[in-house]
Amino acid sequence: MTLMLSLMAGMSLNLHAEELNTKVSGWSHFTWGAEIGGAIDLTSHDLSTVNLDAFFGYRNSWVQVLGVGAEVNMMLSNSVRAFPVYAIFRTGFSSRPTLFFMDLRGGVSFNNISYGSEQTCAYVSPGVGINLASGRTFRSYITLSYVYNGMKPFYRGNENYNVDGLSMACLRLGVSF
Repeated sequence: MTLMLSLMAGMSLNLHAEELNTKVSGWSHFTWGAEIGGAIDLTSHDLSTVNLDAFFGYRNSWVQVLGVGAEVNMMLSNSVRAFPVYAIFRTGFSSRPTLFFMDLRGGVSFNNISYGSEQTCAYVSPGVGINLASGRTFRSYITLSYVYNGMKPFYRGNENYNVDGLSMACLRLGVSF
């Protein structure tokens, strides 16, 4: 994973940025964003979520985001919470504006099960997105992605959650600057 991120970072540094008619500042390659969404539990454990995301990182003409992010996943039917921390890579594979893009996320999830019980598990989220509106300083979009949270079996009160990895379908609405 680290090797893959290092290779992507090296490749993105070699790409030429588009020329702008305006003065380019040192902050022009910095990006940040926020997202809100929801995920449906595909493993039938009643762990569907509402999600809040925030990320920041590097951008150029080919790479929309190469950075880090954090997320809060609040399960709807119980008090289980997950806090993924991830590396994010997003690209439209072109230096020109594109309608579709690829969004890859990978890292760890700190799962707060209940009553002080916690797990640290793998987190992976590959997805695709559609750009909605963009201006000189912002971009709005929708992403559809698969989410894997390596959650392990746990007890919550008298209820047994025999989870062997949590798979979800996730829809996010976001904006980046």
